[in-house]
Amino acid sequence: MRRIFLCIFCLILLAVAPGFAGEPPRRIVSLAPSLTELACALGLEKNLVGVTTFCDRPSSIKGKPTVGGPANPSLEAVLNLKPDVVLVDEEGIGSKLAKRLQKLGIRTVTFHGSRLDKLAPAVRQLGTDLGVQQPANQLASRIEQSLKALKTAAPVKTMFVIWPDPLVAAGPGSMLDDAMKLSGMTNIASDARSGYPRLSLEAVITRNPQLIIAGQGEKLAGPMKRMLGHLNSLDTVKQGRVCMVSDALYRPGPRIPEGIAELRHCLELTRKGQRP
Repeated sequence: MRRIFLCIFCLILLAVAPGFAGEPPRRIVSLAPSLTELACALGLEKNLVGVTTFCDRPSSIKGKPTVGGPANPSLEAVLNLKPDVVLVDEEGIGSKLAKRLQKLGIRTVTFHGSRLDKLAPAVRQLGTDLGVQQPANQLASRIEQSLKALKTAAPVKTMFVIWPDPLVAAGPGSMLDDAMKLSGMTNIASDARSGYPRLSLEAVITRNPQLIIAGQGEKLAGPMKRMLGHLNSLDTVKQGRVCMVSDALYRPGPRIPEGIAELRHCLELTRKGQRP
């Protein structure tokens, strides 16, 4: 009799536990800008009760309670929001914080999509974890289609500038590097020891990129202009083969197809001999 009672009790717990019955969690805290974008893209914006200070997309999340930055979220602030689930990234402090939250009885979901080839499967898994499988499958399919659309031709030596002063470029092991390779670009920083290496101006001149791409669009316009002034001996700079793109590829989220389309556009113009 006691065993039967325990079995029934466990079944009741499973039925009412948030996130385990196929229903989306009612109270979600996101600890990464990319995860905030993903949650909103999956139709869970109303369920978000807390985000980081760096979460700025979509603009409609403005005014949501914040729990600190992605690198230093406040555990107390997270707990005060009484979340059903906390979304954490596999990079940074996500795994450490997840363990602390789990010890306190808070359910966490870790997103394993920091590389481009893992993004679509990770989105599908997120849909399973949050009870929104259909929109997650649709988004994952859109990401996969954007990757399949990439055409490979003669590789173009490219530098992707993350920050111009000091000069930080996309390096190996980063999602930006993944996107560059799939787009038909050869990353001039592919031999670096980190995903975000510093490069000297001399090294850039020696490696002589055929295309320079800078993320964050107009935010880097001033610093980029100064950096390009120091690289004006390069044919790439003389001929204006410098392409400004958005920050879409900086976050493993729903805007990845948009970011890939931007790379393709830059590359196609360069191959045609036109200014991006």
